[in-house]
Amino acid sequence: MVNRNETWQWDNGPIGRLMKIGYLALRREMEELLRPVGLTHAQWSVLAVIRHFPGITPSQLEPILMIERPSVTSLLNGMANKGYIMRKDNPEDGRSKLLYLTEKGRKLAEETEHFASLVEERVKAALTEEEFATLRKLLIKLAGVFERRP
Repeated sequence: MVNRNETWQWDNGPIGRLMKIGYLALRREMEELLRPVGLTHAQWSVLAVIRHFPGITPSQLEPILMIERPSVTSLLNGMANKGYIMRKDNPEDGRSKLLYLTEKGRKLAEETEHFASLVEERVKAALTEEEFATLRKLLIKLAGVFERRP
């Protein structure tokens, strides 16, 4: 039986749960910034990646976004319908398309690219410079432990 007067102890959970809570908190902050411009977090991520890698293919996008092919396809279809991206034939592979930002997509990517810095500043404000550097180093190390390799 749960004691209704007892509060949940967030800091007692397993490391995976703590990381999820941290990630969700960061994502909520980002989504609040994105909502007024009509973007989801996934759409914003796609804009950023295509801006950085014009001509990327959907299959190259999958591991970067860490989502499966059907989700990537659905996401790209929606973004093409909104006029953010365009697909061009891949001269090296007739089955594949190359992804590019439209002018509308490029403008939106440029206008929102600083959102990540705004959220990161909130994290930095809660930590010392040394703590932030350590957190970043440890997250990179942890990501390497579980990195999927082909």
